Amino acid sequence: MVWIKLRFKVGHLGGTMADNYKHLHARSHEQLRRSARDLIDHGVPPPNHGGSLSVDALHLLYERASTPESAADALKLLHELQTYQVELDLLYEQLRANELETVEELTHYKSLYELAPAAYLIMAKDGEIIEGNQAAGILFDQPTTDLSGQTLSSLLAPGQEVAIEMLINRLEGPSVTAGSVELPDQRRLAINARPSNTGDSILMVLTEASTGS
Repeated sequence: MVWIKLRFKVGHLGGTMADNYKHLHARSHEQLRRSARDLIDHGVPPPNHGGSLSVDALHLLYERASTPESAADALKLLHELQTYQVELDLLYEQLRANELETVEELTHYKSLYELAPAAYLIMAKDGEIIEGNQAAGILFDQPTTDLSGQTLSSLLAPGQEVAIEMLINRLEGPSVTAGSVELPDQRRLAINARPSNTGDSILMVLTEASTGS
C-alpha cells in the first residue's frame, strides 16, 4: 500500500527568519542580474516575454542620448533597462519550466492513483464520495464516474453506516485510522483512512480482507 504525502515543514526561526530571507533574496537577485548581464555582453537578444519599451520611452531616451549633457545618463539608463528586461525574461522562462515540471508530476501521480491495484476513494467528511479510482469502480461494480455523489455506506451491507461514522469520528491529524466494513455480498473490507492535507476531505484505501481458513 502506497500513500503519497505532501509535507510542508515550516521552521520557527524567530527574528532571524526575515534576515535570512532578505539575504537569500538579495543573493538570488544578484545571480539573476549577473546572468542577464552575461547574456547582454554576449549579444543574446531577449525574447521580450517581460514586455517591451513603449514608443514614448524610446523617444525620450533618444532625445536624452542626442544631448551631450545627458547622453551618458541616457546610455546608462538604457543599459539598466536592457538588464531589467533580460531579468524578466529569465524569470519568465524559469516560471514556465517550473510549471511544466509541476504538470508532469501531477500527471504522473494521477496515473499512479488511477491505476493503483487497491481501491482509492476521496471522500467528504459527511461520508459522500468525491471521486474514486478504477479499482474502486471494480470493487463496487460501478463505473468510476457513478461513484461520485454516493455515500460510502450506500454501497455497503445494511447497517454499516455506524461503522463508517465511527471511523470518520476517529480520524485525527495525519495519522492513519484503520477499520473494517462489510459488502452486500458479505465480503469484508479493510479500510485505512486519514484526513487530507487541507483537512476538508478524507483519503481512503479499501482492500478486501483476507479470510482465515
